[in-house]
Amino acid sequence: MISYRARPCGFRHGLRTASIPLLACFLACQQPTWEQYMDAAVFAYQDERFDEAEAAFTAAERIARDFDDSDARLAITLGNLADLHHTQGRDTQAEPLYLEALSRLERNDGGNSRRVARLMADVAIFYAARDRPEDAEPLYHRALEILEWELGSRHIDVLAVRTALAGLYWQNKRYADADPLYREVLTVLQETPATDEDQLLTVLDEYTRLLRATDRSAEAMPLEARAQAIRAQR
Repeated sequence: MISYRARPCGFRHGLRTASIPLLACFLACQQPTWEQYMDAAVFAYQDERFDEAEAAFTAAERIARDFDDSDARLAITLGNLADLHHTQGRDTQAEPLYLEALSRLERNDGGNSRRVARLMADVAIFYAARDRPEDAEPLYHRALEILEWELGSRHIDVLAVRTALAGLYWQNKRYADADPLYREVLTVLQETPATDEDQLLTVLDEYTRLLRATDRSAEAMPLEARAQAIRAQR
């Protein structure tokens, strides 16, 4: 989640260009704003200064708790703080923050907004990492339903969630469920000009493993060759 402007929901963005004026403001201002704390937190997170990031997110949360219930900034703050805890392996602290963030955002936005769907996908990723597929799968499906309706089936966000769901099925040896998802995503990526090479490599690598696990080495070999060719050109 760490990118509070674009989100909540898993897509980061750079804030380094804001660092000098931000630090100057912190020195000059007696009472930093929610935005300034959040900027400082994201900048510290990107620098892997996690203690500083947590302190800034926590300060932002204190401010956001005083906002009106219709203000989405508390949900955004909690989601980012949950991401930080998850990054540090503090999942018992992260989970209630994710759930409160999602509940608040659903009340703020309604249940069918893009950022609600993206936060659902983030929480699903969290549950998948904790080996809780029964909690992750329905969130993935709901996020996909919303994002496909809003953005279309070929949008990069939709492809990312579909790939994550395929990965959940792969992780739980549900190969028959994972296979069509990987194939769908791979087809779209291969047909898309200037596709994201990192995303394409992820799908090629994961689908190759699935094919080999299901004794389909002949199908896996050209995909492996494609991945090797991409990496060789870097």
